[in-house]
Amino acid sequence: MKVILLLSGGIDSATLLYMMLRRKYEVIALTFDYESEESMEIKAAKAIAEKVGVKHEVHEIEFYKSLENSPSSSQSKIIDSQHGISNAYVPARNIVFFGMAAALAETNNAKLIISGHNKGDEERFPDTNSKFVRAINRVIEVGLKNKERSPKVAMPLRRLNKLQILKKAIRFKVPLELTWSCYNNGAEPCNMCYGCISRKHAFSSIGVVDPWKREN
Repeated sequence: MKVILLLSGGIDSATLLYMMLRRKYEVIALTFDYESEESMEIKAAKAIAEKVGVKHEVHEIEFYKSLENSPSSSQSKIIDSQHGISNAYVPARNIVFFGMAAALAETNNAKLIISGHNKGDEERFPDTNSKFVRAINRVIEVGLKNKERSPKVAMPLRRLNKLQILKKAIRFKVPLELTWSCYNNGAEPCNMCYGCISRKHAFSSIGVVDPWKREN
């Protein structure tokens, strides 16, 4: 089966990519260039896709680069609290992302659209919860030409936390040194945002040194 996989360059989406390849799915990786700054996520996604040799499409969304009051247009550092809506929330991001992924899926005859959102994302990003997934699937079903064969959106890792996903990543031999978890862009992770904190906690919980530190 052919699938469209939203590849952000982080541990979650990289692990999902390796999981789908192990299951013999034909994967088209899809990444969005939507930040005004040079994106470390895109650099990571390209490296990961190249590592496994999958088709990888990167599409620019200029709209988000100039959207006022959105972190996508700001160069201010994102620092998150442990709870509540994330300061990294970009308005309607996944509505746009999954809409574009649906167009790519329809034109490539892909039956599934998947992302690596995890258990911790649901309370921090409202466009990742189960209610949203049901709603976006309904929109795709009624909005595409072939309603009976419309692609479905799924988040296969949504019941797993970062620690559980990291364990899978290690088992699948995901090149973790290539992944980028920081919500900010720069030569090195900021170590202050939730992405950095959750990554650090996951590695320390299993007593493994983060390979990014060794390789970069």
